[in-house]
Order: sequence, then structure tokens, then C-alpha cells
Amino acid sequence: MVALPVTLDALDPELRAAVAGSELPAMVDPHPLLHRLRREYRVTEAYGVVSVYRYDDVVTVLRAASSDDRHFPLYRPESVVDEPSFLHRDPPDHTRLRRAVGQRFTTRRVTRLRSFIQQRVDAAIDAIVDGELDLVPALADPLPVAVVCELLGVPVADRAFVGSWPRVQLCCSFEPGALQALADAMAPEAAVPVPDTELRDYFVALVDERGRRPCDDLVSELLGELSVAEVNATVRLLFVAGYENAANLLGPGLLALLRSPAQWAAVAAAPGLVPGAVDEAVRYCAPFPFARRVAATDLDVGGYHIERGQQIIAWIAAANRDPDHFVDPDRFDVHRTANRHLGFGSGVHACLGAPLARMQAEIVFETLTRRLVDPQPGRAAYRMDAFRCLRSLPVRAGFRPA
Repeated sequence: MVALPVTLDALDPELRAAVAGSELPAMVDPHPLLHRLRREYRVTEAYGVVSVYRYDDVVTVLRAASSDDRHFPLYRPESVVDEPSFLHRDPPDHTRLRRAVGQRFTTRRVTRLRSFIQQRVDAAIDAIVDGELDLVPALADPLPVAVVCELLGVPVADRAFVGSWPRVQLCCSFEPGALQALADAMAPEAAVPVPDTELRDYFVALVDERGRRPCDDLVSELLGELSVAEVNATVRLLFVAGYENAANLLGPGLLALLRSPAQWAAVAAAPGLVPGAVDEAVRYCAPFPFARRVAATDLDVGGYHIERGQQIIAWIAAANRDPDHFVDPDRFDVHRTANRHLGFGSGVHACLGAPLARMQAEIVFETLTRRLVDPQPGRAAYRMDAFRCLRSLPVRAGFRPA
């Protein structure tokens, strides 16, 4: 048994840059490097942060390590502006807060959202001019924002304002937690991430308004069970995760499907393949390519000893293409069976919004394969951030009426 992970100094320059994060997020395709890291090193360490890449090790970390940054020795409570959401809490608080949200995903609410989504997908196709459509600004970006606004009860009059917010990596900055200390260790001169004040201020005002004038919406219902601070943290988490999950799935997932005309045609001919196609997109594209955890106790992962308090990055994108668990893992295959991907996490912290993101993708995949005729994708453009979210996906196609 090896006592410690491979350290940053043990890697060659290319891999050092990747593990340190200076090159990997900006790459259009990080998988060649992730394959090499998983195959040759298994566990690496950079600036005190341990990274794991293999499927079984990622599962162990997701299930056994903590999401609560207070376990990090350099955690700075004075820098935490607001109550942490259940994303950064462990049971029993996590269980109580998550249950409060989960119980409100009623059949009525989900059915209403399905109709809401379908109308917007059809409207985007109906707006095609001269057979050309950019699927990101027309659909993959605005649809998740519209859906999460509808879920939370954001007033219709406010939705253009909410939809105008620039895309930032809110899931990394709206709850800094231990991130300040981690940033200090990696780059002491760098600015420390702070919560997005526009996002925060808007939802503080919305929660306050619902406290005074309840409506038939999720925020009003949560205020009947949770504290105001807990509701504020919860609605910010739902907004950010609800957007990121779906946007990071729709754009890259559609690109993968469009790049395989035979598979596009198969889904168009057999709509029953749509759920499998969406699951394959989640595996292949990994909407959240990594998850951050902290060891609440000493932890052994794949023969390596991780000390209590160490930060851990579980590379979901690498695990989802582990050849020990997936046949021909770099092939996008809508017919894949036994697809036990980790795209929405695992364990008690598995993504609560996964069914909503999956429903959006299923409606989008089914509608586009049914209505677009001979779609020809243009050159896709990525946003250069950690999630490989698309900025543009132009398509030229004929289209059928709804």
C-alpha cells in the first residue's frame, strides 16, 4: 500500500499544469489528460488538494467524504456571509433541508413544468429564420433559467432581469466556505471569490416579499417550514444548480448527438430511446465534471491515505469514462445499457435536481429529433471555464411543424 498520493512534483510539466488547474478547465477536450491521470497516477496531490479519477475511488469519496467546509482546518467562518445551503452541510441538517425541498416536487408541480418546458422548446424552433438556429442562446441557456424561475416563483416581470445576469461560476463563488483558504494556498495574491451580490440581493428581497405576501410557489411553502436564512440559502442553491445542471447538459449533450447522424436518426425513429440518450449525455458530457469534498476523518481511497481535513476533488468526468466500468467509454452510444454513470453524483449528496434536468433534456432531445430535418451542426464554441459549457452551437436544418 502506498502511504501518500502522488504529489504535484512527481508529475511531468504537462500533468502538473493540468492537476493545478491552469490548463485542464480551458481545454476543449480534457479527456486525454484525464485518461492518463486515471491510468498512470490514480491519485494525485496539488497544494494539499487530493484528486481521484477512477470510478470506484470517486464513488468512495462521494459517499464517505464530507461536503461541510467546516471540516477544513483553515476554514474561516468570519468570511462566510450567509447561512450555507444543504450543498455544504452533512446529515442531520442536510437531511432535514433536502427533505423540505424534495417533498415539494409534487406531481402537480412537475406536470406544470413539463408543459412549460415543451412550450418554450417549440417556440425556439418556431423562431427559426432561414433554416438557421444557434441552440445555445436560443434554448440551452434561456430554458434552464426560465424553468428554475418558474419553479421558484420568480415574478414574470422580473424574469428578463434575472435572465440578463452574466454567466459566472456561481456554484464556486456563491458559497465560498473553505474556498478562501484554498485560494490563499494556491495563489495568495489572487482576489478571494465573494458571493455574487446581485444574485444574493435579489433573492433576499424575493424571500422577504414572500414572507409578507405568500403565493402559491416553492419559496412561500419553504418559509412555512424553514428559517428565513435557510430559505435564502436554499433558493440561491436551487437557482444556481438548477441552471448549471441543465445548461451544462443540454449544449454538450446536443452537440454529441448532432455529431453522430446515425444516432440522431435512431432517436428520431424510436422516441423510446430518448431517456437512454439523455443518460448517455450525462455520462459522456458530465454536467459537473468534478465534485469538491473534505475528509471529515482519515480516509483510505484506492490504497492511499487521505488525512482528516484534506480537500478532495472527485473527478466525475474521469470516472464516467473509466474503461473498467464502461465499454468503449469514449464513444457516445444512445443504445448503452447498464449505464451507471456518476453524472449526478452518488450517496446522500446526489443531485436533488437531477430529475428536473433530465426532464428538460428529454423534452429537448425528443422535440428536436422529431422536428428538425437533416440538421447540420456548425462550429461549436466553448466557454472557457471548468464546466465546458457551450457558448454557441449553430445548426442549419429544415423543420417540421409541432
